[in-house]
Amino acid sequence: MMKKTAIVLFANLPAFEARAKSLGSFSSQKATLTISSILTHHFYDLAKKTTADIFLISTFQQKGENFGEKIANAFADIYAKGFENVICIGNDCPDLNLKDLQHSITQIEAGNVVLGPTFDGGAYLIGIPKQKFNQQKFQQISWESKQTFKDLSSLFNSDVIELETLADLDKASNFLFSNIDNPLIKDLLNVIKSFKPTFGLNTDTIKSAFFLVDSSFLKGPPLFSI
Repeated sequence: MMKKTAIVLFANLPAFEARAKSLGSFSSQKATLTISSILTHHFYDLAKKTTADIFLISTFQQKGENFGEKIANAFADIYAKGFENVICIGNDCPDLNLKDLQHSITQIEAGNVVLGPTFDGGAYLIGIPKQKFNQQKFQQISWESKQTFKDLSSLFNSDVIELETLADLDKASNFLFSNIDNPLIKDLLNVIKSFKPTFGLNTDTIKSAFFLVDSSFLKGPPLFSI
């Protein structure tokens, strides 16, 4: 009997990013590593609460020359393990919750493609049944751009179940801070404040500076990988 559904947490190692980049005004590799760990543990634990199996594919498990090749290979590798359905998430969309993740599993197991759009044109969740996956076309999507979600929607046409549009943690201009009571957001802001910037800032300024951080910082350490 074939396995049903796998969730792939697709994330870079924090040390890999921290060596090259810093958290803007809060320049600190330690801050980057702490935030990365919180985010990846959160999404890994969230995925474990679903009915799907969970895999982390981190920096050194990602195969390919560019993002399109890497994410396409990640899907192909999990299908090759016998899974009929693959749902891929990142670790930079704090409002993705258990209810929506389990709903995505239900929809993909009914044969539907499931996509979660972000406000900046990206996708925080991509769920594809094996029979609808075309690796060559998938890797040619305009990844990491404002066109990503449109390209994905066009690729699968009427087969798409579209989730609620959510914010990811890349640019303040694309982030609608709709859930100020989100415990994950509070934890991240507390981490930032704990590193004590050298100039006076209020909470609103800290939030703005944090959400100007490039999303590539917000990655975590491996927990379980292929």
